[in-house]
Amino acid sequence: MRILWIGYGQAGGKLANTLMGMKQRSYRGIAVNTENADLAGLKKVNDSVVIGKYKQKGRGVGADLDLGAEIAQKSLSLMMDRIDLLRRILDPEAFWIVSGLAGGTGAGGAHILADELRTIFHLPVYGMGVLPSTSGMPPEKEVLNLSNSLTSFERWRQYFDNILLIDNQQYERRDDTRESMQEMYERINTDIAKRLTLILTAGEAKHPPQEVLATPEIKATLGSQGDISTIGYRGEDIRLRTRFWKKGIEPDERRLEEIIEGSISKESLTFPCDINGSSAAALVPYGRPKHLFTQAITAGKAYLEQKLGVAAVRYGDYPDTRSGELAAITLISGIPDLARLDQMRKRIRELS
Repeated sequence: MRILWIGYGQAGGKLANTLMGMKQRSYRGIAVNTENADLAGLKKVNDSVVIGKYKQKGRGVGADLDLGAEIAQKSLSLMMDRIDLLRRILDPEAFWIVSGLAGGTGAGGAHILADELRTIFHLPVYGMGVLPSTSGMPPEKEVLNLSNSLTSFERWRQYFDNILLIDNQQYERRDDTRESMQEMYERINTDIAKRLTLILTAGEAKHPPQEVLATPEIKATLGSQGDISTIGYRGEDIRLRTRFWKKGIEPDERRLEEIIEGSISKESLTFPCDINGSSAAALVPYGRPKHLFTQAITAGKAYLEQKLGVAAVRYGDYPDTRSGELAAITLISGIPDLARLDQMRKRIRELS
């Protein structure tokens, strides 16, 4: 699937940069920011642009959502001109705007750009919203981060065809205090980029798949009514003769079934939720061709359909002769459970 990634704001720019590091021919990327310094290290995106110089002189907007929205509105022509240059090269099948939900630049302005893109190009515009990890934050900063996230999320819902939620809190390693914040964010970005790339490029695998997950099926799974989505992932290293000193599983049908079933457990999702009652899903088992057992995939697919309550889970496999793992990636759209956001509202009340 050909995607033009737009990293909007600091968090979005870094994630878009990681996505471009996947080196997919079907990707192009641009970073947009009000802060000059935040664009300096983004070497893998195809282009970058500073907006709001007239007001902030390249020094960012802090966490001011309304200022971010004002700058976005006044910078639409600049952003659209730069995006259009990449659009002409790639001929994308969709735009995907990536941003943190707690800041000011991307959280405040992404929905305004999304509205313009949908109006001008008549292509799907998806959003990826990153919820903040607030552990250890001073109360005032935590309240601001949570409040901004809830406000920007509600604004976004009116303008995006689908919003993929990423909850950084879900990714915290509470048992590993040696990991720095920067290392944690790099780990999160790499994980998200891997999940998305395996789903979006499954039909482009070098080895012929048994079943192709085509672009129209991905679009149908995501929908066009502002649905909310999450991506589940479960993978295990396999035992290889070339790496005999490393542990790993001996793949068989039951192992693959277990991996598929585990891909929708709450702790495996980018946004923790109860997936029962979701509107659509797509499954991609990934691994060496000989390990993608047809009967196991059929059984795993039936399990997902029962758990989600959907008539049919779209699926396609991703064979990779060099893979060192056996994995399953599940895209779930139209999730009804937003209890995590209710928890954030409750936390704001406790701190206020």
